[in-house]
Amino acid sequence: MMSRFDSILLPLDGSPEAAKGVGCAMWLARKLDATLHVLHATEQPLPVREALERLRVHSGEQAEVVVHQLAGDAAAAVVEEISAHRVKLVVMSAGGQSASAGVAPPHFLGAVAQAVIGHCPVPVLLLPLKYREALPWTSMLAAVSGEAAADQALEAAARLAAALGLKVAVVHSDAGPPSSYADTMHHEYPSRIEEMVQRGLTGCQSEECRCVEQAIVRPGDPATVLLELVAQRTSSVLALGWHGAFESGRAPVLKRLLEEAECALLLVLGQDGSGAHLMVGDEINE
Repeated sequence: MMSRFDSILLPLDGSPEAAKGVGCAMWLARKLDATLHVLHATEQPLPVREALERLRVHSGEQAEVVVHQLAGDAAAAVVEEISAHRVKLVVMSAGGQSASAGVAPPHFLGAVAQAVIGHCPVPVLLLPLKYREALPWTSMLAAVSGEAAADQALEAAARLAAALGLKVAVVHSDAGPPSSYADTMHHEYPSRIEEMVQRGLTGCQSEECRCVEQAIVRPGDPATVLLELVAQRTSSVLALGWHGAFESGRAPVLKRLLEEAECALLLVLGQDGSGAHLMVGDEINE
């Protein structure tokens, strides 16, 4: 099966923090036989070799690398390049120059990264500030919630896992009252999570569906559950759906993951427009 991820975009600003994405992006490009488009928003373009050196991209990595140096707003340049080169996946660090200087950005997410994940039409592999590179990847975890954005994230995770020969575990967490959880877990959740998985895999091919090997239901705070499972399973990637809003009270799960997660986050922006934040567990019933 030909990889769906044949074009990858890596935005860089020359900072050590942004360069955290280089190793992962290079590895993915090699594994997926994809073209890696390195983007640098700059008013002063450099010769390609000099640009790669400044951006901390090492040559001889056995991947097809194309450098694009564009003037103007960095986030706008990302969206422009996605369309121009039919990019299927964006890989980027959550921080850039400010984080490299020791200044933690709001929500542990730089302005450019926030603008990108809030408008990107394709999945974004976001590397949190505490990201620890561990290549090759070993497994993936996908959060399901019953909403469309989570379905789309599971679909993206299954497709990427199939292309890489990995397995995906699906998790649904519920922060409801403990007294009601035990009975619900035995009578309602097995069929409910099965429906969530089936809906998320509707657009996937059979090979991609077979990558989903396990469904996990856990009580408790969604962010806590996800962080614990990532650690227990040493998952390389956590896939999430969300709706692009970071103002006060929005995306609490994603905000905590950005602060504490050490694995890559595969973020998929919901396309249904029905919500404003990542919802996991009981939030879907509120």
